[in-house]
Amino acid sequence: MPLKSLLLLALLLPPKVPAPTPASGRAVVVDVHAGSFHVPQVTLPNATAARRINRQLLRLLLEYSDQVDSMASPHQQVRQASRACCYDAEAKSWMAAGEGMTGTQYDVLLNQDNILSFSFTKDYNGLTALESEHLTFDLRTGRALLLADVIADPPAQLQRRLRAAIDRRLGAEMDRIALEYQDTATLTYVADEVFDWDRRTRHARATSNPAWPAIGDFALTPGALWLFYPIRARRLDIPFLPDGTYRFPYPRVKPRGLLVPVAQAATKKH
Repeated sequence: MPLKSLLLLALLLPPKVPAPTPASGRAVVVDVHAGSFHVPQVTLPNATAARRINRQLLRLLLEYSDQVDSMASPHQQVRQASRACCYDAEAKSWMAAGEGMTGTQYDVLLNQDNILSFSFTKDYNGLTALESEHLTFDLRTGRALLLADVIADPPAQLQRRLRAAIDRRLGAEMDRIALEYQDTATLTYVADEVFDWDRRTRHARATSNPAWPAIGDFALTPGALWLFYPIRARRLDIPFLPDGTYRFPYPRVKPRGLLVPVAQAATKKH
C-alpha cells in the first residue's frame, strides 16, 4: 500500500486507548454486562491474583444458571446467563421479566490498600432480592478475606454488640410504627410475624441465643466495618423493614492486618 494511503488510513482509524493501569494497592474494576446482568472483573499487576478473584466473582453471580459455560470468557458467560433467563427461543424474542435469576448488580465499597470489598444484589423473576451478599478480597493474593483476617475483636464480643444494635434499631422502628399506624393489630403483626419482637422486654427473641446472629457476612468501607442482619420478610412488609446494615466505625473495633492502614487513614480524615 502506498505511503500516502497508509497515512490516510492511520488518520481515519480511532486512536488506541491504553488499558488502565492499576494504582498501587488498588484494582481496576471493569463492568462486564449483558441485559440486566452486571458482573465486576478486575485487573491487577498480579495476573494470578486477578484470575482468582474474577473466577470467584463469576461463580457467585452466575452460579444459579445451569446454561452458563464456566470455561467460556467472562463476556460470554454473562451473555449466556442473560439469554438463559430472558430470551424465548421459540418466539425469538426477549421477555419483559424473564424467569429464575434475571439480573445482578454490584457496588464497590472499598478499593484501597490491597483490599477490595463488594456488595452484590441479584434479581429473581425480574425483582431484586431483599438481601445483599458481600465479598472482600486481598488484592495481593486474590484470596477472599474472612472477618477474623481484618478484625481482632473476639467474635462473641462482636455478636453481643450487634445484638444490642439490632435491639435498639428494632425498638426504634416499633416506636415509629406505633406512632404512625396507631393500630394494635399492625403492631402485633410486625412484632410477631416480621421482627419476632418481645414488646414486654423490648428485645428480639433471637437475641437470647448467644450464637446469634451470624457475623460471617461482612463488608468494609473507607470508614467502617459493616455487619448485617436483614429481616427475612415478604415484599408486602417492606414499609416495616429497617436498614439491615449495621456500621461500626474503625475506632470502635480493632482492625488487624491489611485493614490497619485503611483505619489509620479514616482516623486522620476525622
